[in-house]
Amino acid sequence: MKKLLLTLTNLVLVLSIFAQNQPKDQKSKGMAFVPAGSFQRKTTLNSESRTVNTTVEAFWMSNEVTNVEYREFVNWVKKNPNQRLYQVKLSREVISDPQKGTMKDTIIRKIIPIEVSSIISELIDPQCLERANKEYKNYFTDPKYNDYPVVGVSFKMAEYYCLWKTTMENEKLKEQGLPNMHAYRIPLEAEWEYVAQQNIKSKATDASTGKIQKVNEGTINEFGLMHLNDNVSEWVTSNKEETGLVRGGSWKSGSSIAERIITDPNSKEPFVGFRIVQSYLQTGTTKKK
Repeated sequence: MKKLLLTLTNLVLVLSIFAQNQPKDQKSKGMAFVPAGSFQRKTTLNSESRTVNTTVEAFWMSNEVTNVEYREFVNWVKKNPNQRLYQVKLSREVISDPQKGTMKDTIIRKIIPIEVSSIISELIDPQCLERANKEYKNYFTDPKYNDYPVVGVSFKMAEYYCLWKTTMENEKLKEQGLPNMHAYRIPLEAEWEYVAQQNIKSKATDASTGKIQKVNEGTINEFGLMHLNDNVSEWVTSNKEETGLVRGGSWKSGSSIAERIITDPNSKEPFVGFRIVQSYLQTGTTKKK
């Protein structure tokens, strides 16, 4: 038996296949609805640049995750070291049958348990911004920075934040007799770029000051989202699991939609944060009896 394993994007398809509950109330949770659409996207293949028409499905997107939001996750982990989070990964297994001369393409769903105790030391580098700029003393823990974007978080820990947030909300839905909702996840690069290209409707503050800003202060685009091209650069989902991908400008580099950094997914930088998204499918929701 010959197998070919192709790793797919974590949690992206899981939501579409297994979840039932639609995030219809996400606007009240600070998420903005992004309708399905297409845009012109520049890609590079074998050193050759070209522009392709790219289509994205509808989804919900948050603004940058704040210190106070991520701190809630950190505090939960420290209080619940014996708990587990469960990550779902999909892989494509191609199996050949020599006798029949056929090949069968099967999607394999794997549930990977994550021991909470094993990630405590990896959650965040809380002093990374202070080391880069002494002005931001105790940036992660000082309440005056509650509404500022969290930084010093690796791609993996950003994913675990999504797992934790999904788990917490699904537990509440279960108590109400409702099915699971679509999981939170890190945006695909195409989703991030689609939103980043939307026109700016208003500009509340100067984004070129070289200082980090509150999440809810700054430029606002047509979807009601802020800071796609400034404040902090953001983790996006790469096609390769071993590669970390960061998009957008930051307080350090200046305003830029085109900024694109390929880096170690385990790195924790003072200028890199993240936002989260949720898939949206138009299916009905029913309450369990």
